[in-house]
Amino acid sequence: MDTETRDILNNILTKVVNIDSKINNDMFTKDDAAEMKSELYSHIDGFVKLHETLDQELVSLRSKYDRLDERLKVVEQKVL
Repeated sequence: MDTETRDILNNILTKVVNIDSKINNDMFTKDDAAEMKSELYSHIDGFVKLHETLDQELVSLRSKYDRLDERLKVVEQKVL
């Protein structure tokens, strides 16, 4: 094999190795997708739980406000 052919093959091999390295380091794999999907579902579950908790807290605060409003009406009637 002459020097020119050897240099061409070495360049090709170097490019193939660089591409393989880039694929292994930079590309998104099925395992990466599965992990990201799992993390996304965990975040969504946390958000849904927070929303449910806030809804329950809102119902509680509305109930408290309604009770206070009723008590205030009774006091107003006695004062007037």
